[in-house]
Amino acid sequence: MKQVGYKPKRTIRCVLFMNEENGGRGGTKYAEEANKSGEKHIFALESDGGGFTPRGISFDADPSVFSEKFKQIAIWEDLLKPYGIEFSKGGSGADIGPLKPLKFMLAGLRPDSQRYFDLHHTTHDRIENVHKRELELGAAAITATVYLIDKYGL
Repeated sequence: MKQVGYKPKRTIRCVLFMNEENGGRGGTKYAEEANKSGEKHIFALESDGGGFTPRGISFDADPSVFSEKFKQIAIWEDLLKPYGIEFSKGGSGADIGPLKPLKFMLAGLRPDSQRYFDLHHTTHDRIENVHKRELELGAAAITATVYLIDKYGL
């Protein structure tokens, strides 16, 4: 976004969580701090399915706000479908799950999962084994979604 000169309307924050595989304390602490400080979040997206070719983005939120917010997001699906990205309901991710009670939209990048356990938690689970182009495609899907939400809001 910075390289193309895009000036966000809102704060865009990248958070790297710790401890998801052993209790989820990083995501839980982030949610506690966000709630305590009164920060207003409108969206959180997690990528924790591997650096494979993106297939879609799933959306989740507290049931009291989900339908209204998903209607706003669903209209953008046609913009990403030509790139193999489809939107679905349900699921976002373990790290951002603790944010759900704050009643804003959560999402999870859904990459192709066929090779996930070829790498995940194995001796091959290293950055040099991630396919650069697949990782870039996932980053593009995330960036496009974040751009749309920043530009048009929820």
